[in-house]
Amino acid sequence: MSAPLPSKMPPISSKCKTPIFAINSIRLHIGVLLMLGLFCATSMRVNMSMAVVCMVNETAYERERPSIWVNGSEVLSDYHPSCAASVADSGDSAVASGYAGTLLWTPKQISLLLSATFYGGLVTTWWSGTLADRVGPKMTLLFGVLDCVVVTALTPFLAERSFVALFVARLIMGLGEGFIFPSISSMSARWFPPQERSTFAAIYTSGNQLASVLGLPLASALCGTTFLGGWPSIFYVFSVLGISWCILWTVITSNSPDANKFISTEEMLYIHEQTAGHLAKKSGSSKLSTTKIPWIRLLTSLALFANLVAQISFNFSAALLQSYLPTYTMQVLRVPLSQNGIYTMLPFLTQMISKNIFGILSDSLKKKGHISDTMAVKVFQVSGNLGAACCFMVLAFFVDCTTKPLAMLALAFYGIFFSAGICGFFTSQLSIAPPFTGTVMSISMLFGTIGNAASPGLVGLLNKYGSEAEWRVIWILTAVINVIAGTFYLFFGTAEIQDWAKPAVLPSDKNAQPEASSDSDLEVYKTAYMTPDELEAIKNAMPTKADISRPGRTRRISDISKSDFP
Repeated sequence: MSAPLPSKMPPISSKCKTPIFAINSIRLHIGVLLMLGLFCATSMRVNMSMAVVCMVNETAYERERPSIWVNGSEVLSDYHPSCAASVADSGDSAVASGYAGTLLWTPKQISLLLSATFYGGLVTTWWSGTLADRVGPKMTLLFGVLDCVVVTALTPFLAERSFVALFVARLIMGLGEGFIFPSISSMSARWFPPQERSTFAAIYTSGNQLASVLGLPLASALCGTTFLGGWPSIFYVFSVLGISWCILWTVITSNSPDANKFISTEEMLYIHEQTAGHLAKKSGSSKLSTTKIPWIRLLTSLALFANLVAQISFNFSAALLQSYLPTYTMQVLRVPLSQNGIYTMLPFLTQMISKNIFGILSDSLKKKGHISDTMAVKVFQVSGNLGAACCFMVLAFFVDCTTKPLAMLALAFYGIFFSAGICGFFTSQLSIAPPFTGTVMSISMLFGTIGNAASPGLVGLLNKYGSEAEWRVIWILTAVINVIAGTFYLFFGTAEIQDWAKPAVLPSDKNAQPEASSDSDLEVYKTAYMTPDELEAIKNAMPTKADISRPGRTRRISDISKSDFP
């Protein structure tokens, strides 16, 4: 705090000299590192779904498939007359190519293995956000990713020796995954001003889409090589990527702007000013809030409920497509194996592109005063839910193996509408209770796991034979869930800080009255970032008006007054 300032501080609140997309913007560096961390964690989780193609001998277990719909009223899509020729041309050898692994795992074991991280995450998701708020998200996020790195690196060794050991390891990976999103959200509340949170949320959540758009193709390519033994290279390569991220994260980041050694004084003051009144944080403390969590008011908040309902619909839809879109394209669209990846990747690609466009658009409209924060989250969330519902209805009633272009169009638009949720409920979660962001996100992620669990359960219950009629029911139910979520959010969604989440007045200031002396200039410092002792120290260090007007004197931090923030 000893660096000299120019003779007149610039109007930081109206224009920051360190914009978001500047090479020296540390908050941009933080956002990109969060995105890469999410990419590494997600890739290390989902690469197993690609690796099992090379690891497991699919022909060792024969799967029984019925030839007609159970009541005899509809022929299965497997035997759709218009698609029979394309199925025959694809040939069994093409489908079986690359499936001759050495591990004899049953389909039930594979399903158990892929779901293990979900069960592990249930143990830590609900409290990891509170821990991140209290001890700081830098170390909790590092722990989460490092846990995934260790398990991923050990996977080849464990897979060839014991299925049970690998299953336990994947459970442990889930424990670490439970720290990822709550820690990211806690870091976001500390570093990103409210007017920029949609932009940064779009940036760092792109790590999920990158894992599907880049991670899965990379895993597929490694799977077919002899590099490091073929499929084991998938786990080794992603482990190295994870370790590299851990090193960068440790060196560059800090729990708060004032603890970062790379940030400029100007950018730090800008972040402090923009987040003033949003956080109840002591200077130098790792805690996001020094106040107790108002659990009763938090858990009975309609604003929180609106976000939880939206989170369930968000995760339900995402889990459905991430887990079963390849199955749907095979069973209903009859897409050859060589083209299945294109259909599977398409909605994630459009998500990654559109979410960043929406994030910038949302923050721009808010900064210019065209729409309020609450109006922004409602517009994006409601349009996202209803738009996604329309896409699901198209898949239900207008798509079959003869209308593949329409299916691709519906999937592409689904990705666009789905991404609007980042500027909707996700931004709201970061805004309604900044001092308890990690806690709110943990609760939200816990409800999100309900959506993740319900989606596979629904498909397992309804999709017994892979018929078009079964998939029609699945898409209709998914559309209904999105309509309910969008309608509920329209009435109860908000981006305003809730009364129970506003930082309390500092105890020493409760009965304080502004004075006419130089102490009035000190009011600008009375934010939640400083303790009473720090305020007193600044007061004693403030020069007299004669000192300030002395020719040749360099202006210092202690000279800042209200006039510097018009």
